[in-house]
Amino acid sequence: MNPTISRFQLFFLIIKTQIGIGLLSLPSKIQSTAKGDAWISVLIAGVAIQLLLFVYWHLLKKFPNHTLREITVRMLGPYMGKALNLLYYVFFIVIAGYASTLYIQLVHTWMLSLTPGWVLLLLIIGTSVYLATENLRVIARFFVLTSVLFALLLLISFLTFSNDMHFSNILPIGESGGAQIFKGSESTFFSMLGFEVILYFSAHVQKSPRGLLSVISLANCFVTLFYTYFVFICLIGFSPKALQQVNEPVLFIFKGLTYQLFDRLDLIFLTIWIIPMTSTIVSYLCIAGKSLTASQSSYRKMVWISAVLIYLFAWYLSKLENLDLFSKWFEYGYLIMIAAIPILLWMISFLIKNNNKVGST
Repeated sequence: MNPTISRFQLFFLIIKTQIGIGLLSLPSKIQSTAKGDAWISVLIAGVAIQLLLFVYWHLLKKFPNHTLREITVRMLGPYMGKALNLLYYVFFIVIAGYASTLYIQLVHTWMLSLTPGWVLLLLIIGTSVYLATENLRVIARFFVLTSVLFALLLLISFLTFSNDMHFSNILPIGESGGAQIFKGSESTFFSMLGFEVILYFSAHVQKSPRGLLSVISLANCFVTLFYTYFVFICLIGFSPKALQQVNEPVLFIFKGLTYQLFDRLDLIFLTIWIIPMTSTIVSYLCIAGKSLTASQSSYRKMVWISAVLIYLFAWYLSKLENLDLFSKWFEYGYLIMIAAIPILLWMISFLIKNNNKVGST
């Protein structure tokens, strides 16, 4: 359906989907359990994701040039396969709607407090649809172009070292205990969602099986270290009690920085961060369409339909007083859809004969 993309472009498709709003509140979430060892929790979550990526790679290697939509139909038959694809479609709509809700809450709190939520939703989803209706190569080029903003974000983050840093907050290493560190890695895992796009984008990549494994591993390594770095600077920049009371510590750590030419670096950071947040919505709009169709014309229609559903679902969630209950159910569903089902498909694939000929048709 789409032109092929390079492994270089796939790398940026993955990281731009994974790095989103979850990072902004992650340090306070995992510090409440892992304390000063929160940065270790991030590294453990990265290792867990890497293990899951190995499963993805083995599954995709058995079915070369196939997306998850095609793999499910081949393995489970047309009825069960299409039913599972429909379930994935609903799942991607839920993810995008939930992420959109978090985005408008963040922007409403920090920047545009008087702007109605439905207007912010319309701007975010409308912009995402404009890009998601293009072919994958255009989307990938946009992601590569805007990825230079990560370098700018890192440069801005270096300014935080002018504040008082307390390295004693992370000492002694391992004091929290293994149980609390692993509990903190659970929260990190859900903040790093987005790597499942590999199951739909890899079929369009010019690659060898070994080359695919290297690029997805490098992407996971980059995201893990990126998250670890920002968690680390928040740990040494806030006292433990203050970090637990701040909702978005990554933004608060910039709020106190003032320079002659620049003021409110937190707003500058957030303005730049809107692009990675929107990129996540673009990716989920894209794979939602790919989960049900292979035709370019049908795909564009599905993107528009998906955008309407995402808008309605996000608007509904924005009216809820508390998203904690939904978040808990969402985490269970996420584990089933991106971990349990792919692992089950991978195990079933060993029962299929002549797997090496599956992709030859």
